[in-house]
Amino acid sequence: MSEKTKVIIVPCDCYDKEQVYRSVKAGIEALGGMGRFLDKSEKILVKPNFLSAAVPEKAVTTHPVVIEAVFRILQEEGYLQVQYGDSPGHGSCQAVAGKIRLEEVAERYGVKRANMEEEVLTSFPDGKTAKEFHFAKGITEADAIINICKMKTHALEKVTGAVKNVYGFVCGARKAAGHVKYPNASVFARALADIHRCTDIRLHIMDGITAMEGNGPGSGTPIDMKVLLFSDDPVALDSVFCHMVYLDPQMVPTCVQGQIMEIGTYKEEEIQIAEVSVSSQKNSANEVSSETVISRNITMKEMQKKYGNPQFNVDRTGRKKTFLSRYSDFMTRLIRRPVIEKEKCIKCGICVSHCPVPGKAVSFKKGKGQPPVYDYQKCIRCYCCQEMCPKHAIKVK
Repeated sequence: MSEKTKVIIVPCDCYDKEQVYRSVKAGIEALGGMGRFLDKSEKILVKPNFLSAAVPEKAVTTHPVVIEAVFRILQEEGYLQVQYGDSPGHGSCQAVAGKIRLEEVAERYGVKRANMEEEVLTSFPDGKTAKEFHFAKGITEADAIINICKMKTHALEKVTGAVKNVYGFVCGARKAAGHVKYPNASVFARALADIHRCTDIRLHIMDGITAMEGNGPGSGTPIDMKVLLFSDDPVALDSVFCHMVYLDPQMVPTCVQGQIMEIGTYKEEEIQIAEVSVSSQKNSANEVSSETVISRNITMKEMQKKYGNPQFNVDRTGRKKTFLSRYSDFMTRLIRRPVIEKEKCIKCGICVSHCPVPGKAVSFKKGKGQPPVYDYQKCIRCYCCQEMCPKHAIKVK
């Protein structure tokens, strides 16, 4: 019998720096320690989710305290060649880092911001869906990558986690073009799997202390889930997230295609979950004097009962692909679409500029004094507009 892939779950109820540090350290140690994944001679890139410049409380980005914990552990263990970076869908890596106040933290730990603005055409002859990618230069310069994703919903893929977070490897404006090239959720998920196959991601960490439900990945509602997840298997990590919110992984294209493309497994019987609890004793000066780490294996049902939220607002629709379901999906594609809530729209035009469709599926047809208007005959339902709207004015209905 083959060995199961391991996912570590560490409960953590807030973003207190010391608590998060101890939790992240315990989660990595439970997988075998940083030395299992990295060599000290390697150039390491820490890749968070930097969707857009938003304060941490909005749960749009990986929380800076989680990123700092990884920086601290790497420094303590003697990893000297460390950078961080992501290529946001809107704005720059520098702008997002500034918004979440990560730049000073990175400088303190000797971590530099990677070059995420310059693009490098990267050939991938073994690609099953994509034969080349326009990666940010910082990705191509790294020997190893630590993927620190955020627990969020996603209009196209249902959830965004470890598998989806690698789309931030693709440089800036190229992201929109990718949605035209990979025009539906399954094909796009296969392209994401190819990115995993093309790059060397050693470790995946999911920030689920505060997650995002509803109109994610940029306009949803923050919700406390109070967990950190760890694995070297991105599909298994996302699968545990799915079970946590009572979403069948078979309904999630990144899980299904990730399994098919052999970057991981979503199957419950192939995943071993270990719960790692960290407790500390403090002295009279309120300093941590001793620490206890307890690890135990738990079943998916036990995990779901203890950490799950059946009310988590996520799209749970979907079905296995029979002829009738394909027809139903086609009809759903005609009906399910992005809609602008006029009272929230500030007419900034970001949705228009990020529409990847030639000739634009959303435009200022009635003039810039009115909200943009959709041409649903052109719309490919990539939801780039919804993802990038800074005022949460676009919903998928």
